[in-house]
Amino acid sequence: MPVRPNFLERLVLHRLNRGPAPLLDLFGAAGFESLALALDIGVFEALADADEPLSASALAARVNAHPDGLAMLCDFLVTEGYLSTADDGYGLTAMTESWLLARSETNMGPWFTFWDELVFPFWERELETAVREGEPSQTIYEWFDEEPARWETAQDGFRATASLLVDDVVEAMTVPPGATRLVDIGGGHGLYAFELCRRHPNLSATIFDVPGAVETLRNDVPPDVVDSIDTRAGDYRTDDLGDEYDVALLFNVIHAHDPAENRALFERVADALAPGGRLVVLDQWEGSGRTPVSRAGLRFVALTYLTTLGATVYSTDEVRSWLRAAGFSGVEQRGVGPLPGVAILEATK
Repeated sequence: MPVRPNFLERLVLHRLNRGPAPLLDLFGAAGFESLALALDIGVFEALADADEPLSASALAARVNAHPDGLAMLCDFLVTEGYLSTADDGYGLTAMTESWLLARSETNMGPWFTFWDELVFPFWERELETAVREGEPSQTIYEWFDEEPARWETAQDGFRATASLLVDDVVEAMTVPPGATRLVDIGGGHGLYAFELCRRHPNLSATIFDVPGAVETLRNDVPPDVVDSIDTRAGDYRTDDLGDEYDVALLFNVIHAHDPAENRALFERVADALAPGGRLVVLDQWEGSGRTPVSRAGLRFVALTYLTTLGATVYSTDEVRSWLRAAGFSGVEQRGVGPLPGVAILEATK
């Protein structure tokens, strides 16, 4: 987590501009790299397994590291808020226990691994190209296809961030009475479809995504919903989606496409829905940031979409107009989850 300046430091760095505030970005970059390494070598899990503070030497023996080097890493992680320290060694903070342990239901570790191993390396090679030319030389999904293991890392990361939203999203969205068929377009990790099938026992779901994502998913369907889940690999822009669905999900899909592609996609989804079927769109929305953190988060997401996909975030007004043009009505918006700028739009065919 970023270093949190005290009142005097905020005054000097931000209000009076008497010190180099950009140093905080340098510390933040180092904090992310240190966090990624701690996750990779198992520092947090080792401390959790010990159930008591560990000295640098004891911890180093558990994670195969040099005691002196590990002590320096851990001391920095203490200043970043990930570890605590006492006379008898290092321990976990409440933040780390909540968000970075594999045993936690809200484990974000795979999400940070996804950024460390895939997204930021892709940034390094494509950010300048995207800024100068308006798009990267290839999309990150095309890059994933070059090595199937990248899809596994990506799906683990997508699943981790979806775990923060899934309960709120499923509770907020509308499943029509008597609905039996759902299609999750670009559904990848399948977390939303799994939970919807759990809560609606008569519902079956088809998860439609590119071959790399579907191949990764097939071995990860939970036993309690395996009879309710089907997968279909293809290009949702051109291949047959099926028909007579009662519900369609487009979650974190439309930001990857330009307006013409999204209008055409909405028309294809409308054709795949039964009369009265519901379309649910989840994404981040332009103009939705209301606080410094949420505005920074939204601009960060927009720059990431440009760099990785040559894409952007859209306003809800734009998407409402595309939905109406595709034959949908009754568009409703609901905010969901703890992440900035995230909301669902629902519409009826």
